[in-house]
Amino acid sequence: MTTINRSTIDAASAPPAAATASLARLPRRRSLGMWALGVVLVVLGSVGAYILVVQDGMTHPYLAVSHKMPFGATIQDSDLTVINVNAAVGLEAIPAAQRAQVVGQHAAADLYPGTLLIRDQLTTTAIPAAGQQLIGIELKPGQLPARALKPGDAVMLVVVPPTGLAGVPDPQSSTAAAQPSSIPATVAGTTAPATNGNVRVDVAVSTADGSVVAAMAAAGRIVLVVTTRS
Repeated sequence: MTTINRSTIDAASAPPAAATASLARLPRRRSLGMWALGVVLVVLGSVGAYILVVQDGMTHPYLAVSHKMPFGATIQDSDLTVINVNAAVGLEAIPAAQRAQVVGQHAAADLYPGTLLIRDQLTTTAIPAAGQQLIGIELKPGQLPARALKPGDAVMLVVVPPTGLAGVPDPQSSTAAAQPSSIPATVAGTTAPATNGNVRVDVAVSTADGSVVAAMAAAGRIVLVVTTRS
C-alpha cells in the first residue's frame, strides 16, 4: 500500500514560484509605464507652450507712413518706413516685403505719420481720375453740412437759382422756378474754416461738369450735400 505524503500534495498543487512573482510585479510595471507617459505629455506640453510664447513675442516688419499725406497723393518710396510689431490677431497691416507693390498707388484717405498702412487706405485710381477735373470751391456756413467733410466723401453739388438783392431767388431768372440741378462729386480735401466761417473744398467732378461747377461756385450758387461718407 502506497502512502501519500500530504506535504507532497500541497507542493504539487501550489503555483510555480516564478509565475507568482511575475504576477506580483505586473501592477508595478504598469505604474512605471503610466508615469513615463505622464512625463512625456508634460514635456510636450511645455515645449508647445514655449513655442507659442516665442511666436507671440516675435515681431515682424510692416509698412508705416513716414509723414502726413493728403487724400489722393501718389505714394513714393520716401513716404514709407518700416515698423516692427507683433503679428496680432486681425492685424491687416502690409508686410514690408510688399513695399514695391505699394509705391505708385494713391492714398484713399489722409495718412498720418507713424500709422501702419493697410489695404483700405490705398487705391490704384488717381485723384482726379482720368475724365475728371479737380476744382476748388468756397462755401459759406449755410452751403455745406456743419459736420466736417472728409476726403473721399461722396457729395452732390446742388446748383441753386441766383438770388436778388434781398437774398431771395430772382423772379426774373429763367432758372428760378426750375428744378435745381445736381452734380455728383468726390471731396478731395478741405481747409479749416476762415474767420468768416467760409470753407474751401476741393472736389473731383467729371470733365463735362467742370466748367459748370467752376462758374456756379464763383457765383455762390453751389450747395454741397453729403451722400456717402468715406
